Amino acid sequence: MKILLTALNAKYIHSCPAVYFLKAYADRQNPEGPEVEVVEYTINDRYQDVLAGILSRRPDIIGFSVYIWNVDRVRRLIRDIRKVSGAEIQLWAGGPEATWYPEPLLKDGADLCLLGEGEKLFAELADRAGKRYREKTKAPAAETSMPADKTETWSSALKDPTLRGLAYLQNGKLVRTGITSPVDLDAIPFFYRDLPLFSHRILYYESSRGCPFSCSYCLSGKEHGIRFRSPELVEEELQFFLDHQVPQVKFIDRTFNADPAHAMRIWKYLRDHDNGITNFHFEIEGDRITPEELDLLTTLRPGLIQMEIGVQSANPETLRSIHRRAELDRIAEVMSVLIGTQNINLHLDLIAGLPYEGLASFRRSFAAVYEMRPHQLQLGFLKLLKGTELYERREEYGLVCSEDPPYEVLKTRWISFEELELLHRISDRVEEYVNTQGFRRSLPLAEKLFEGPFELFEALAAYYRENGYEQKQPSVFQRYDIFRDFLQDQVKNRDDISPEQLHELLETVRLDRFLHTHPSRRMTAEETFDLPGGKVRLLSDYKKTSPVHGEAEVRVL
Repeated sequence: MKILLTALNAKYIHSCPAVYFLKAYADRQNPEGPEVEVVEYTINDRYQDVLAGILSRRPDIIGFSVYIWNVDRVRRLIRDIRKVSGAEIQLWAGGPEATWYPEPLLKDGADLCLLGEGEKLFAELADRAGKRYREKTKAPAAETSMPADKTETWSSALKDPTLRGLAYLQNGKLVRTGITSPVDLDAIPFFYRDLPLFSHRILYYESSRGCPFSCSYCLSGKEHGIRFRSPELVEEELQFFLDHQVPQVKFIDRTFNADPAHAMRIWKYLRDHDNGITNFHFEIEGDRITPEELDLLTTLRPGLIQMEIGVQSANPETLRSIHRRAELDRIAEVMSVLIGTQNINLHLDLIAGLPYEGLASFRRSFAAVYEMRPHQLQLGFLKLLKGTELYERREEYGLVCSEDPPYEVLKTRWISFEELELLHRISDRVEEYVNTQGFRRSLPLAEKLFEGPFELFEALAAYYRENGYEQKQPSVFQRYDIFRDFLQDQVKNRDDISPEQLHELLETVRLDRFLHTHPSRRMTAEETFDLPGGKVRLLSDYKKTSPVHGEAEVRVL
């Protein structure tokens, strides 16, 4: 028999480690068990191609990995596969949406939902299914099809109330059998040995599970304790990536530096075995960085690692309400040191729509984080996930969210729908003008025209809307022209800006464009700039760009 584990990713460059974890663990536990195959699509693929592709593999069981970005597409697939195949194919679902929202998937036609960590449970179910299949068909385990009239008996046999971690419908009623026990991370085999399968894609790696925090908006806050993969095993597997010179590895640990000794050992290993090519991404707590860690991080090759720090808010009342700590002074100290070394690309995150965070408060949070000068400032919007504390307290906080995935907040007691919509438009401009790193020199000058950075992007968002650029989606090259026009528009009636200041600002925008874009796709370019120190002619080399901020290497002619 065949089990087909199916993932629908948000983009082609993504992969779904969950389905590979399941396959690797089940293959090791049951080497003579059913054939387990993995197939990945994206939510942007033509629907009919996905449906036909899945069924063309003639699986006996299809397992879907279900998240907020693909649940609608998965539910449609479940309904249509059930219509095409009747009871012939078993349909299983796992992942966060299946764990916390199993009933819609089951009513659509899924036979089982796997709740929580799936490796042990999936291996057990696959083993039981294989044995039941062989009993009913009296055929070798390698056979991949089964008579439909024998399906119902073996399908219903897997609905075992004593097997923890299942959800299913029994006589129309939802049955849950609890959550499975955690798996030993060392027992999950490394699944990246066949690297061509992941060509041109981000590779995800997990060295720990669990989170030390209980953030009320996050499902990880429901977990207790942290488990680690053995450091010797982690080093062996990281060396595989290094030996094969993969471009990027993203650690999916919830808080990578929760254990300083664990973080230090891995960062030291990467420093000592750096291949000069591979980049590693980590999500960390900025205020937990120790002086020893900071000293080490400043010695790393530019571009060896990048780090993401979730600040979420600078409002103390907001942070208390979500059980989040963020010692902004310490984060600012860490950022100052690391930004100064220019060797690590740094992301800071904010979340709009949290309790006690109105527009004025978010404006202050934005300014506080922006002033730390991260290379990327991610403006996220609260997703009200079932199973989280915020979901349970949504009425108390006046949190109103969409009923459909991704369950994004629409308004709260403190912020209106119109204000959140403004923040969405500002987020788009931040993505284009900050996170691309293409305006590193001109933005600090442009900020001086406004009360603060938030006001700059608020005005830029308004300019985009007034001139129809939101719909036109300007190219990277056009953004520089738009920014120049925007700045000239902002100063045209101001007496406090001299012609010399405006000239410097516009020349700096031109310099940014020169440093970040390839004229006619040439690999080098020459241009003269009239800057405050005098005229200077520069030669840029686009074959040599900074791995941290993307600027081309230049020399003065």
